[in-house]
Amino acid sequence: MIDKIVFGLAAVMIAEGLVYLLAPHALEPLLKALKSMSISARRQMGALLCLAGCILLALSL
Repeated sequence: MIDKIVFGLAAVMIAEGLVYLLAPHALEPLLKALKSMSISARRQMGALLCLAGCILLALSL
C-alpha cells in the first residue's frame, strides 16, 4: 500500500517537474488565470481534481 502511495507521489513530482523543465514560460499565464479566479472557484476546481484523482486511483487498483 505504501509503495503505491510513494509511486503516486513520485509520478506527480515527475509531471510537475516536467512542466517547469519543458515549458516554464507557460506557467505565468496559468498563475495569472488562477489569481483572477475567486476562492470558491479555486476550491471547486481543487475538489474536482481531487475527485478525478481518487477515481483514477480506484480504477488502477
